[in-house]
Parts: sequence; structure tokens; C-alpha cells
Amino acid sequence: MATRMRAGPWAQAVQRAWHGQKLRDLLVVSGIAAVMVYAIGDLVSGLFYDGYSFRDQAISELSAYGSPVRPLAVSWIALHNLLGIAFAGGIWRSAEGNRALRWTAGLSLANGVVTAPLHPFFPMSSRGMEPGFNDTMHLVVTMVFGLLVFAAVATSAVALRGWFRLYAIASLAVIMTFGGLTGPLMSGLANNLPTPWLGAFERVNAYVTFAWMVVLALVLLRRNADRRRSADAGSS
Repeated sequence: MATRMRAGPWAQAVQRAWHGQKLRDLLVVSGIAAVMVYAIGDLVSGLFYDGYSFRDQAISELSAYGSPVRPLAVSWIALHNLLGIAFAGGIWRSAEGNRALRWTAGLSLANGVVTAPLHPFFPMSSRGMEPGFNDTMHLVVTMVFGLLVFAAVATSAVALRGWFRLYAIASLAVIMTFGGLTGPLMSGLANNLPTPWLGAFERVNAYVTFAWMVVLALVLLRRNADRRRSADAGSS
């Protein structure tokens, strides 16, 4: 009974915080922070990996078994995923009855949850190493990740009209194009063959998705600010 009474105020405090405007905007900003962490981590890890080619090698090779920068890569990828999950919460809180936007939030959350074990537990093997179960799981989870990203961008195009819808559709076209270019090269990587332009194609795909995250975050912050101004004007 006493425990239940103590839990009441805590539960109310958590509920007030969740519905607070500052927390909502902070969760949305987490999407921008996630992109910054990924970009810096990708750059620094590649520079510290002697002989690594940003043009010809996959991003996953940074966190692969046998990679000299694996601990560093796993760390910033994990932080990126946590911030991405927080961003999904920000999208959900900003939806306010927009069902398509809530689908975007749910798919983004699923994306973060599904990919969380990818690099720590199912990394790919470095070139020249004998492939194993980890490589199979890495490929499977990566394919699921790609589908979730595509679905999240698509639902955001449904949720938000105007120029953002056109932007999201254009992003989908780029993701499809470079995803198609990356696929055959990934097969070559699995067979320890040269993979010219794999890293470049994969990074175009990844950073177009990250640009969508940043733009979506800015749009949601603007919408949230407009709602606050409308509410303040109505109350006055």
C-alpha cells in the first residue's frame, strides 16, 4: 500500500515530463544529434583504420570482426541508435493525432530496436576471414533495417503535405537507386572480391536517410513552435 502511494507522485511526475513541451522538443533534437554522432564516428573511425577506403569499403567493415577500430565503431553506432530511439519518441509526441506520423515513429522505433544488436553481436567478418553465422545474421538484419527505413520515409511522406512530401519521395527514389547499386557489390564483399564504389554508394544511401531525419526534425520543431504560439494566442 505504502509502495503504491510512493509510486503515485513518481508516476505523475513522469507523465508530466513525457507530455512536457521541452522534453518533446529535446527528443526531436535527438534525431539531429544522432546524425552528427554517426557522421563524426564514420569519419574518425575511417581515418584511424589504416588503409580503409571510404569509396570502396562498406561502413560495416569499421565494426567488423578483425577491424582495428571495432570498439570505437561499436560505441558510436550504439550511441547513434539510442539517440535514434529517442527521436522516434519525439516523432510520436509531435504527431498529435496524425496516424501516418505515428506510423513513422513506430517504424523508426522498430528500426532502432532491430538494429541495436547488429554491430555488437552480429557484425560482419573482415575481408579474408571465414564467414560465419554472424555474417548471415548481419545480412538479414541489414535487409530488415532497409525495409524499415524505406517504410518510415514513405509514411512521413503521407503524414506531411507540401514540399516535405516531395522531398521525402525524392529521398525514397535515391534510397532505392543506391540500394540497388549496393546490393550486387555486397555479394562481392561476401565472396572476398573487389568492391569498387561500395562505400560511396552505401554512404549516399545512408546520408540521404540522415538528411531526411534532420529535415523531419526541423519540420517537427517548427510545427511544435507554431502550436505553442497558437495555444498562447488562444489563452490570451
